[in-house]
Amino acid sequence: MSKFFPTPKSTKLNSDVELIAYKCEDTLVQLVYLAPGANFALHKHLESQMGMIISGRLEMNVNGIKKIIEPLQEAYIANAYVPHGSVNVFPETALVFDVKRIINSLTSENTDEVFIKALPTKDKITGWSCKSIVASWFEIAITEIPPGGIIPMHQSTSEQMGIILNGQLMISIENEQQQLAYGKIYYAPANVFCGGYNSSDEVVSLVKILIPPCSHFSYQNASFNERTARSLTTT
Repeated sequence: MSKFFPTPKSTKLNSDVELIAYKCEDTLVQLVYLAPGANFALHKHLESQMGMIISGRLEMNVNGIKKIIEPLQEAYIANAYVPHGSVNVFPETALVFDVKRIINSLTSENTDEVFIKALPTKDKITGWSCKSIVASWFEIAITEIPPGGIIPMHQSTSEQMGIILNGQLMISIENEQQQLAYGKIYYAPANVFCGGYNSSDEVVSLVKILIPPCSHFSYQNASFNERTARSLTTT
C-alpha cells in the first residue's frame, strides 16, 4: 500500500448515504454520495471539517446557519465541536467531498466564516486560471488542466491532497507514479516533490487541498523540473 496513493474504504451508512474514505496520515478525505431525501442530522466532533459540493446541490446547516450550496462554488467550514449537518432536498444525488482533521492551532470556533466563496485567481505553479479558497487551516485550489498540460515537479511546506474530478491525470510523487481516474485521490506530504501530466485530449479538473494554507512553493532548480516534466510525458 502506498501512502501517496491511499486505498479507498467504502461504507454504506444506509440506503441514502455512501462514504468513500481515504486516510492521508492525519487527515481523512471522504467522498460522500447523498441520494435525494438523505439527511445527516446535526452532529459535532473533535476534528475540524470542511467540504464542497462536487455535483448536485445540498442544504448545509452549520451551527444553525442554513444555506444551499452549489457545485464547486463555496466551501462550508465546521471547526471543532461546531454542530453541522445536511439534507438533500433535491431530485438528484449530491456528491460532496469533506476533509476532517484535528487542528490544534484554532483558538475559537469563529476563526472562519461558515461559508467561504471560491474566488478566481492564478495557480501558483502553472499560472493557469483557477478558483481558490483560503481559510485559517486549509486552502483549496480548483484548476482545469488542458490537454498535454504539465504540472512541474514542486514541493511545498504544506501537505497536499488532490481529487480528480473527471478524466485521467498522471500524478508523480517522489519516485512513485500513477494514472488516476475520476474520483481518485493522491497525497503529497510536506516537502516532497509532486507533479502531474494530462496525457488525454480533454480538460481535466483537479481539486487541490493544502493544509496549512500554502505561503510559498520552493523548487530545487529549473533543470530538475524540466527533466521531470519530460519524464512525465513519456511514462
